[in-house]
Amino acid sequence: MVQHTTGIQLEMNFDGPQGNRFRDKMNDGIFQVLLEVTPPPEQVPMEDAVARFAEVEYAVSSRTDLPAALAFTDFSGAPDNLLDTVSFASSLCKLDRDKHLLCVSGRSRPLSEVEKLLSHAVTEGFRNVLVVSGASIPGDTPQEARKRHYTESVHILQSIRDHFGSDLNAGCAFNPFCYVPETSFPQYFKLMKKINVGASFIVTQFGWDMRKLQELRWFLSTRSMPLPSVARLPMLSPDRAESICSGKVPGIHISPDLKAMLRQEMTHSVSQFEAAQWRRLQIHAAGARLLGYSGIQIAGVERPELVNTLFNRISEALAEFKSFEDWLHAYRDYYERLELAPYPYRFYQFENLLSSAQPPEQPVRTQSEIAAVSDMELFRYRMSSKLLAHADTQPPHEKKLTKKLLVSCRSCPECRLPQMHFICPETCPKGQSNGPCGSVGVDGQCEFGNQECIHARRMRLAECLNDYAPLEECIIPPVEDK
Repeated sequence: MVQHTTGIQLEMNFDGPQGNRFRDKMNDGIFQVLLEVTPPPEQVPMEDAVARFAEVEYAVSSRTDLPAALAFTDFSGAPDNLLDTVSFASSLCKLDRDKHLLCVSGRSRPLSEVEKLLSHAVTEGFRNVLVVSGASIPGDTPQEARKRHYTESVHILQSIRDHFGSDLNAGCAFNPFCYVPETSFPQYFKLMKKINVGASFIVTQFGWDMRKLQELRWFLSTRSMPLPSVARLPMLSPDRAESICSGKVPGIHISPDLKAMLRQEMTHSVSQFEAAQWRRLQIHAAGARLLGYSGIQIAGVERPELVNTLFNRISEALAEFKSFEDWLHAYRDYYERLELAPYPYRFYQFENLLSSAQPPEQPVRTQSEIAAVSDMELFRYRMSSKLLAHADTQPPHEKKLTKKLLVSCRSCPECRLPQMHFICPETCPKGQSNGPCGSVGVDGQCEFGNQECIHARRMRLAECLNDYAPLEECIIPPVEDK
């Protein structure tokens, strides 16, 4: 089949089975375990890369007691570029490609390149993709981030819906671990956009706060959208734990209590540290299943000798905790009343989380207090709404000085100010127009620092104006030629 999209010829070969076991298990409520695999650097010959992971692939594919598959990550544009994800996955997995999950990142890729990658995935028989806008590269400045071009996940999902249809089962990433209303609500508004343009499952970011994982399930229940969800969990090494404790991993927010617990574990012997991580992984894996998650995605286990240990430990945990009450007792006992919210930030959208496995018929929403907009912000909005009300229908250079003064205009080739409450999306270093990325700071600051996330600002303005609908319903178009 040949399709034409934005001048690109997408050639797809659909010979062979048309099933999709990953999707079917998700829809049937069969709990799955996905093992995260990162392709080696592109300098590594493909045959060596495949040999390195062949035992991992065999260990996963040969499991019969627990549905298991691989999740191939995609860090396009990393300083040391990785092997092409689709080519690597195709070389490693000769059979059963409909069981596995490919992560497709929009970082450093215009939409046309993403479409080529998706076409290649379909041609090779992969049916499931996790769409992400992409994480930043460590050390990037805001100026360097702007040059990389981040294609938003919302726009990739639109392309999949319009050009690939049922040939690809697309999911989206989501960060439920936000602890102030100004960042939590915009994350959920953006999630709804992703669902509305075709996301059929959700994979969360890393986190250990089970109340936040349940918050997502309760939110979906209130919308009558019980999408299959996968909780992403890390198996920590001492180095990884130190990076998280030092705040070097954007989007992972841990409390002072949990940080102290991890640092204490790092003083133990290697075997004691590993034992603590295995137990933590067991408790969270079992909890995810009991809270209604359709699976877990595990990162940090790529040594063949650890893969079978991983699956054995998870099987033991699923057998150990048969009821929500038994699990909840173990979860609370394990953390010994530790506060898992990163104090002083502790906002949850619902009251009485973890009071039961399933949401009540009408969950009680928490009263939220969103910070007020400043007088200057309100003044700029009012002036912009009068002077720039038709900026999206005018030539981009029209009223350039006014836009520069009022909204820090960055001379976009297509102006989108009226759809954005007159906040320029290009003032976001990643150019995220449809909602925040998953790396927003716990206090609402941009991951690059020195400014509040523009979507936290927009949330405060929407609260002031009592105008929330555009945050969820308006898909902001991309700017292709920056």
